[in-house]
Amino acid sequence: MTALAALAIGTATATAEDGPKNKPGIVAPSQQKAEKDADSLAAHNQFFGDFVTVEPNTNRAATVTCPAGQVPTGGGGTTSAIRVFFTDSFASGRSWVIRGTNTNSVNESIRAFVICTTP
Repeated sequence: MTALAALAIGTATATAEDGPKNKPGIVAPSQQKAEKDADSLAAHNQFFGDFVTVEPNTNRAATVTCPAGQVPTGGGGTTSAIRVFFTDSFASGRSWVIRGTNTNSVNESIRAFVICTTP
């Protein structure tokens, strides 16, 4: 019985470091997910369009297009100020389009970005 008690105590003191990540050929589920996410992101390319000036109290569009042979999987935009509000953000063919309204009293800018992948 003493051997069984020692075995039980030894098992209870095992640490997380003794898990699958330390055994050759075995990959922990969390590591598998991280590798899959990294592979997925690597398969997508992000492209930025030109800055578009948005005058005070106006609404303008900014567009960026995926390279030939690729399609958008997402996108969005950036602004130069907190007083610029996006009113639209959508895919259109191989492009991503954003629209922004400038509620500031000076010129501001918007810039579209698109995330592309090969279908």
